[in-house]
Amino acid sequence: MSNAYGQDKRAQTSMKFLSVSPDPRAAGMSDAVTSLEMGANAALYNPATMAHIKGNYSATGGVVQWIADINYNSASFIYKPGDGRFGVIGLNAVSVDYGEILATIVDENSPSGFADVGTVAPNGYAFGLSYANAITDQFSVGANFRIASMDLGAAYVGVNDNGYDTQSYSAQTGVLDFGILYKTGFESLNFAMALRNFSPGVRFFEEETELPLTFKIGISMDVFDLTDIDKDTHSLLVSIDANRPRDYDEQLLFGLEYSFVDRFMLRGGYGFPKDEEQFSIGGGIKQPIGGLILEVNYAYTKFGVFGEVNRFGVQLGF
Repeated sequence: MSNAYGQDKRAQTSMKFLSVSPDPRAAGMSDAVTSLEMGANAALYNPATMAHIKGNYSATGGVVQWIADINYNSASFIYKPGDGRFGVIGLNAVSVDYGEILATIVDENSPSGFADVGTVAPNGYAFGLSYANAITDQFSVGANFRIASMDLGAAYVGVNDNGYDTQSYSAQTGVLDFGILYKTGFESLNFAMALRNFSPGVRFFEEETELPLTFKIGISMDVFDLTDIDKDTHSLLVSIDANRPRDYDEQLLFGLEYSFVDRFMLRGGYGFPKDEEQFSIGGGIKQPIGGLILEVNYAYTKFGVFGEVNRFGVQLGF
C-alpha cells in the first residue's frame, strides 16, 4: 500500500474558464506570479502590478491549447497617462471555445436508447476594464472589473408534436479582481495579495452556482541579489504563492525564472496538491526593436492522463 496525495474537491463552481491561466510566462512558473510585474497581462493575475510597467504602453495576446481540444484566446492593453501621475488603465479580454459536442435525447424506440439531435457549441468570454495606482514608491493597488458570460447551449428537454422542446442555458455576471503589491525595499523582495473572481452567484435556468473565487498571497525575489553575480548578466527569480480557491483545498505554487542578459528566459514551476496538473516548463525571448520591446513566450504543462497543454504569447512594450 502507498499513500496518495490527491486534491480534495470542496465545492462546485461555474465559469471555470476564468481561472485558467492564459499567459505562458505565468504558466511556466505554475502561476506563482502574484507578486511579479506581468506587463499587460497583470490585470488577469494581480492588477496592482500594472502600476510598475516600464514604458507608457504594453500590449499582449496569447492562445492556449487546452485539454480536450478546448481553445482559449486572450488579449490585454494597458496605458500609463501623464507618466504615471494618474495611475495606469487597461482593457482585457478572454474567450473560450469548447468546440462542438454531440447532443442526444432519450428515445425508447431507438435500439441504442437515445437519438442524435445535432450538436451544441458551448463558449464563454470576459471583457475587463482595469486600473492601478502606485500610492507610494513601494505600495500599489489595483482592480479589474469584468463582465463575464457563458453559454452552455440549448438542451433538449422534451418532445412535442412539432419536434423537440429546448431550454437555453446561459448566464452573465460582473466580476471583480483586486490586488495590492508591496515592495519591501530589501533588495528585490516583493509581497503581494490578490482576490480573483469575486462575484455574486450565477443562475443557469434553475441551477445557481458560484464563480471560482480565489485568494492569493505571494512573495518573490531575485536570489542573485544576495550574491556577487553580475545582475546585468544573470538573474534567478524565485516566486512562491499560497492559493485559497473556493472549490479546492489550499495550494502552494513554486516558480523559477532564470534570465540571461535580460534577453533569454528559462522557467519552471510546480504546484501542490494538484490531481492532474503537474510540472510546468517554459521559456522566452526578449528583443528591443527600435522603440519597442518584443517578448515571445512559450509554456508546456503536463496534465497527467489528459496529456499536455501548450501556451503561446507575444507582448509588446513601448
